[in-house]
Amino acid sequence: MASGFMTAKALFVAAEVGLFAAIPPEGATASGIAERCGIPARSARALADLLVATGLLEHDGECYRNAADTEAFLAGRGPLDMRPMLTYWDTVSYSAWARASTAFRTRQGVRGDLTEAQVQAYESSVALVTAETAVDLAEAYDFGPHRRVLDIGGGIGTFVKPILGAHPQLTATLLDLPEVVNVAREQLAADAFADRLDLVGADVFVDALPDGHDVLIVANFLHLFSPERNTELLTRLRDVVAPQGRLLLVDWWRDPSAPHPATRLGGGEFLMISGGDTYEAGEAAQWLDATGWRQVAHLPLAAPAGLIVAAPAEART
Repeated sequence: MASGFMTAKALFVAAEVGLFAAIPPEGATASGIAERCGIPARSARALADLLVATGLLEHDGECYRNAADTEAFLAGRGPLDMRPMLTYWDTVSYSAWARASTAFRTRQGVRGDLTEAQVQAYESSVALVTAETAVDLAEAYDFGPHRRVLDIGGGIGTFVKPILGAHPQLTATLLDLPEVVNVAREQLAADAFADRLDLVGADVFVDALPDGHDVLIVANFLHLFSPERNTELLTRLRDVVAPQGRLLLVDWWRDPSAPHPATRLGGGEFLMISGGDTYEAGEAAQWLDATGWRQVAHLPLAAPAGLIVAAPAEART
C-alpha cells in the first residue's frame, strides 16, 4: 500500500505517452513500445514490467500485451475510454493528495485554483463518471410538466444534454464558474439543442441567481461543500424557484451500513477538492427541512447515485 504511489505514477505516465494504444493485439517488445511512444527502451521496459505486476499488461517472453480490461478501457479502441480519468488523477488530484494531512486535519480543501488545462481535465473526468447517471436522470424523472431547467454547477453539460435531448419542450440555463462555462461553450456550441441552452458564468454562492425556472438541478455538486455551505446554497435556490417548481438533488448518497466503493474514495477526493464529503440522504433531508423545502421522493439511479426530489415548503422553517 505504501508504495502504491509508484504504481499510480507508472500508470499515469503510460497513459500520457500512449503506451496502451501502442501495443497491438499481437503484442510488442519493449523496444517496439519505446519507438511508438517516443521514450527510451529502458523506460518502456520499466513501465511495462511495473504494469505487468498490476495485471494491466501480460508478459510472454519478450512480448508485452494488454490485458483484456486494459484493451477495453485504456487503449482507446474499446467500448469506453477511461484515459481522461487518469489525466485528471495525474494532473489535478495527485498533487492535492500530497497535502492530504492538512486536509484531513482541517476539513479544508487543498487543491487550489486550476489552470485552463486542469479545468478541462477535471470536467472531462466528471463527464466520464457521471454520463450513465445523467441518462438515468433524464429517464427516471418526469420532466413533462416543466418548461425551464436551471442546472447548478452544470459543468460541460453532462446532465442537461440528455434532458434537453429527451424533452423537446424544455429550455435550460447552465450555471457554473466562468472558467468552466468557457470550456462548456466551446463543447456545446455545435449541439443540436444549443439554441435552447443559455450559459451563465457565475459563483452560485455570491452572484445573483437567474429566476424563472420551474425545475432546478443540483447534480454531483453538494458533495463538493461542507454542510454549512450546502444549506446556504439550498436557501438561495429556494428564493428563486418558481412556486410550483421542483428541486432535483443528484449525488452519491452514502449508505452508512454498506458504503459503495465510489463513496469511500469520493469522501477523500471531495475533501481535497474543496472541503466536501459524501453525505447520507438523511443529512440532505435535514438541510431541505431547514431551508424551506420538503422532500417528495427519493429514487435510485445508477449506483451509487440517487435522486432526491423536493418542492417548496408552504412555510419557511
